[in-house]
Order: sequence, then structure tokens, then C-alpha cells
Amino acid sequence: MEARRTSSDDGRASAGDDDDFVETFRSNRALISCAFAREHADGLTFVDASWHMPDAKRSGRGEYMKSRLRPETRFLDVDAVSDRDARAPHQLPAPEAFEAAMEALRLKRSDNIVVYDRNGMFSAARAWWMFRAHGWDNVRVLDGGAPAWRAAGYDEDESAKGEEEILAHIDACAAAMRTRRENEGEAKSTDFKGTREELVKTKADVLKNLDDRSFQVVDARGAARFRGETKEPREGVRSGHIPGSRNVFFGELLDDEKKFKSIDEMRRTFEASGLDLSAGARPIVASCGTGVTACIVALGLHRCGVENVAVYDGSWTEYGIDPECPLATGHPE
Repeated sequence: MEARRTSSDDGRASAGDDDDFVETFRSNRALISCAFAREHADGLTFVDASWHMPDAKRSGRGEYMKSRLRPETRFLDVDAVSDRDARAPHQLPAPEAFEAAMEALRLKRSDNIVVYDRNGMFSAARAWWMFRAHGWDNVRVLDGGAPAWRAAGYDEDESAKGEEEILAHIDACAAAMRTRRENEGEAKSTDFKGTREELVKTKADVLKNLDDRSFQVVDARGAARFRGETKEPREGVRSGHIPGSRNVFFGELLDDEKKFKSIDEMRRTFEASGLDLSAGARPIVASCGTGVTACIVALGLHRCGVENVAVYDGSWTEYGIDPECPLATGHPE
């Protein structure tokens, strides 16, 4: 008689009946391993959410068109599925625009979605947070991403893909945003918060928090940028950090293979920064440069059992470019 499958934190499972893999998938803390994903690939919907920093001179879209982990993999453009009128890059679109993009990708809330990227752990975390902010909870991140898949020796689909589906979901989002703007007239809304507002913070929220300290802020940028010792990569953005915030560089949470470190290691890193992870502590909000690596920190905290970590969507690009926003330099207060 076969042994019954048992679940674990990273989505790995022992050999057993495939009937309970969905329970295993949904019970883990946001991550699944390549071994689990490969074993149960037929019951999963893979989404490539690769996005690269502009200076990398790489195209996530172009790379997807050449290869992907599974033939049926979709591509989610985390940069273009956004409010293109926002003050900072790739901020969340209106909820109906996000849903229009997902419909164009033929994704359903009932799908067992696995997001990954080609850096190991980078923009996939942003995709995970975008889904969650819009109430899509049945989404997991592939630990180590495409590099870990290749390192395990698993096959990839290298058939040529056209841009039609990619452009369709981008166009669907843009069309829904245009309709939203037309209906609003002069009173155009900004700072969209998805459908789970507790997971999204705005500049107004962060400024208010300078006085009432209702939540903790953790900055995912490197220490030199946090302390204001180096120039920001985006023109016009001041150097420094949000007063009262703590600093946990997102790379400190990942190992050499770009997989998340153990929960114990991550907890020590968070607590060493001055964050309070105890049950009765103030909520935590993650920030970074443009809202991408903040999602890695949010995912790491989620792995550590901290529920509903929010992300400041505009992050330092929005905050630092505004001369009216107070800033601090040096080590955390």
C-alpha cells in the first residue's frame, strides 16, 4: 500500500496518491519547490512573471517567447499591468483592469497558479503580491524560479511563441483603465489598492504614519541606498529613507541559489533589524525602490508567519522625489 502524501512548508510532498496534492499546494506558506511543481505540473497553471531592471538590458517578454517551463505557461507583464498614469513605475491598476488582464490570460481564481521568474526570486514575488492584493489567494511562487528548474534537469518548452496573448492582456488592462478615466472625468483617482486594501499602502498612509506610528516600515533596498550614501538610480529621487523605517536588504533573505533561506534564518535577520515579529506587534509595511523587491520582503515575512504584510506601492521613487516628504539618512533611528 502506498504511503499517504504529507505536506511541508515548501510544498514538497512524499510519494502517495495524487488526489490530495491540491491540499498540499494550498496549505504551504506561499512557496512550492521545483520537485513538487514538476511532479504535479498537469494540475498547475504556470505563469512567467519575469521583469528585469532597465540597466540589465534584458526582456522578460522576449525570453518567454523563446522558452518557458511548460508549453501552456502564460506571461504576466508586471510592469505593463499597471496604472500608466501613476507617479511611480508599475503601480497597481484599477481592480477591474487587473481582472480584464487576467481574463485575457485565461486565468481563473480556481486555478492552482505557480508564478516564477528567470532571476530565481525577483519579480515573481511582485506578481504574487499583485494577485493577493486583488483577492487571488490560490497563487504560489516557485522557489528558485527558472534557474532552479534548469538546475534540477527538468525540460523546458522551446517552441516559438508569438506576442498575441502577451499584448492582449496588456491591451485589456489599458482599455479598462481608459474606460475608468473616461467615466471619472476630471476627478481622476490614483493610488489603487486592489480589493484587499490592507495589503497596499500609499504615500498619504506613510506620511500619516510618521506621526501616529501605527505600523512598522521595512526598506528592502541595500544599506548604502538606505543610509543615503549613494545616488539613487532614478533621476530626481533624493537619497535617504523614510524616517523611522528599518532596513532589511532583500538579498539577505535568499541563499546563493536565489531560494529563500530557512524561516529561522529569516526571522533572525528581521529581528536583528529592529522589526517586531511578535503576535501583538504593529503591522509591517515593506518598501523599496519601485515596489518590486519590497514584495520579496513581504513574502519572506509571510513565510515567517506574519500575516497581511502590506507593500508601499509607490515606494522610495514616489516618496523620495517629493521635496515635501521628510527623509532621514544614516543608520536607523
